[in-house]
Amino acid sequence: MAKGTSSYNDFNALMRQLTNNEVAPVYLLQGEEYRMLEQLLDKIEQVVLDDTTKSFNHHLFYGRETTTSDIMNVARRFPMMAEKQLVVYKEAQYCRNPDDIIEYLNNPVPSTVLVWYHPGKKIAGNRKLGKAFAAKGKVFNADAVDERQVTQVVTQFIKDAGYDIEPKPLHMLVDNSGGRFSVIIKELDKVFSNVKKGNKIREEHIERYVGINKNYNVFALQKALAKKQRVQAMEILNFFTSNINNHPIPLMVGALFSYFRKVAIVQSMQQRTDKEIMSAVGIPHFVMNEYREAANNFRGKKIVKAIEALNDCDLKFKGIKENTGGHAAIFEETVLKILTL
Repeated sequence: MAKGTSSYNDFNALMRQLTNNEVAPVYLLQGEEYRMLEQLLDKIEQVVLDDTTKSFNHHLFYGRETTTSDIMNVARRFPMMAEKQLVVYKEAQYCRNPDDIIEYLNNPVPSTVLVWYHPGKKIAGNRKLGKAFAAKGKVFNADAVDERQVTQVVTQFIKDAGYDIEPKPLHMLVDNSGGRFSVIIKELDKVFSNVKKGNKIREEHIERYVGINKNYNVFALQKALAKKQRVQAMEILNFFTSNINNHPIPLMVGALFSYFRKVAIVQSMQQRTDKEIMSAVGIPHFVMNEYREAANNFRGKKIVKAIEALNDCDLKFKGIKENTGGHAAIFEETVLKILTL
């Protein structure tokens, strides 16, 4: 089982515990899938705090602005007119003296729920701090969902939310997000807000509520690049660059990078069956011909150069590599490079 799949199972287990009012005195919420972390924090707030006394018993701190002693002083207080108070320390990855909280963890106050919110890089479980959190509270590791597992995890997430989804819109969601689970969940929130539970999510729902244009989208661009259809690719590219506010180009680059990585895997498995490739890469049957064609059109060093071009594009966006234009110009240059391979 992939780490990301395991973390989603752990996420569900914690959500069930909170629903049953099984609340720990301390939570360490850490890892890369920020949307899981946010949903758990929202659930903790919902269960621990009473609306009538929330303003007295909800204490929020931030990493750079707070000392550990400030957090401990508040955590050791008693709640006002309520059974529990909630102390949340966000951006805990910026804490200057994190090990000092061990003193509190060794003897947490039963009427306080402390949430140490640590997105990104995790606290090592074999460190004193990691061991202290594990001994006295609940540790949730929001590991990034592996690309090969993301379709499976998203499908389960949708079922858990009370919906079903057709294969094509599921593929649209996954590819449009670059396979990033937290981005997919955020997009699904828009769908869930507009589609009643029990219904099947269809292509038109994704188009309408997520905002994926029927004709000009990242899947159409992928297909045009796979077939090396220059005119179609440039037409789609022009649509993106003229509607840049609605189509964040870094997200498009992420989607294309994920796509060509999968194409590279398909290329390495050309002699395998469709079923074996679908299982290894995590793609549906209806795009197999497209992936095989892309693998054929980007043989040898071409696939490596396509991936390198997208990686360079991303580094330019982040300012790590020098660039002379805006996002639109850099993206156009990258797409043209890929078309000429």
